[in-house]
Amino acid sequence: MNILLVDDDQDSCRSVAEFLEELGHNVIRSGSADNALRAFRKRHFPLVITDICMPGTDGIDLLRELKAGDHAACDVLVYTGHGDMKTAIAALRLGAYDYLQKPVNVEVLAAIVDRCAEHQSLLQENRQLTTHFQARVNDATHDLQQELTLMRRMVRGTCGLPEMVYHSPEMKAIVDTARTYHTDASVPVVIEGDTGCGKELVARLIHFGDGAVDTPFVDINCAAIPGELFEAELFGYESGAFTGGKAKGEKGKLEIAGRGTLLLDEIGEMPLHMQPKLLRVLENRCFYPVGGLKKKQFLARVVCCTNRNLHAMVDTGDFRKDLYYRLNIGYIRIPPLRERSADIKALAHFFLKKKSARKRRRFKAIAPSAMAMLLRHDFPGNVRELENVIERAVLSYDDEVLCPDHLLSAFSPPPASSKPSATVVDLSHNTIPLPEHGLDLEQLNLAIVRKALARFNGNKSETSRYLGLSRRALESRVRKLDP
Repeated sequence: MNILLVDDDQDSCRSVAEFLEELGHNVIRSGSADNALRAFRKRHFPLVITDICMPGTDGIDLLRELKAGDHAACDVLVYTGHGDMKTAIAALRLGAYDYLQKPVNVEVLAAIVDRCAEHQSLLQENRQLTTHFQARVNDATHDLQQELTLMRRMVRGTCGLPEMVYHSPEMKAIVDTARTYHTDASVPVVIEGDTGCGKELVARLIHFGDGAVDTPFVDINCAAIPGELFEAELFGYESGAFTGGKAKGEKGKLEIAGRGTLLLDEIGEMPLHMQPKLLRVLENRCFYPVGGLKKKQFLARVVCCTNRNLHAMVDTGDFRKDLYYRLNIGYIRIPPLRERSADIKALAHFFLKKKSARKRRRFKAIAPSAMAMLLRHDFPGNVRELENVIERAVLSYDDEVLCPDHLLSAFSPPPASSKPSATVVDLSHNTIPLPEHGLDLEQLNLAIVRKALARFNGNKSETSRYLGLSRRALESRVRKLDP
């Protein structure tokens, strides 16, 4: 620390300066107050140590001058003669940091100088904070605005419950149950069903009810998060909690959900080591972020979706029994689409109208034969597959009525293992007699094609599927038929 030492007694000034220099300070000596003021104007001194009784301008005048100028933040330490308490008190009233009595006690001097150094350090820090205060406020405001924008985007993205289309009694019962669960946020709900059957839609209905709410709907896909990151994703983490984390830490899904709904999608894929931690949160309604010491409240409702049988997983040890019974207070099972033929009709018309408007197509109706084709399909992908089939047909064609020909190219080929095998004629026991003088195989093929066409009333889509031929291959054979 730079110290300006003012004393007309050269011996005293030299000895004090040498002591302070031994402590590591940089000391500039001055024999008068006037010289001290000139030195002070050229260089900043956090600490000025001055004698009071000096010829000309004394220490009190020097103190008054320093405290009245631009350098009032500097500390001034005065030393006086023995018993001159009035002068010491006057100096303190003018702003002196402290006073010493002559002869100077070096231990007391060292202690006071240390306190001055700490005081000046705090003043410097305060000046820096004051100087950069607005910048810090702007940074904090910017961060809060970004967080608010993110939260609003999340609400906007989820607040508008998508239209639910259903006609089957099974779905009507499910919707009524979901509305009942909506009224009590303390009840956790498990939704089971095959992939693509609408579990998330039902979860949103539980959250939003019949109208929009302003609390967040936060979902987390348990199957998509690596096990080592699951805890930080769910609970969040504090600054410095682990290598590679954000410098300011990050909020977890439990905190972001607030008083809204936390959807744990594919809950059956949650790592076993995380399940007791989730159970503790559900029981105590509080949690600690990773690396955090401050407890946070968990206020959201919990909805879980799964395409697996959790009860069976409990029996095999793949899912904790205590967590299962804690979650399975509210329960909904969504049957697959193939068990809800009334919904197939309603959804097909809904998707056709929606996709046609979006892609500017003319489709307005579905032919009975096309609807029959849809009803016969197994739909292993459930509602999602039906939507994709309709969208693919609308994308490929532009007509007023959706026909079987439009759907044929839209259906994805089934997996080889699930494709029904065509009937193979057994020739090993001479069940079909062959003529002795030769067989026209081409004419036999055409005869089979003719019979197949007659069987399906000329419907080439059904005929090609029955014969295992592509549409182009069938049309090539049809052209060879006798007119």
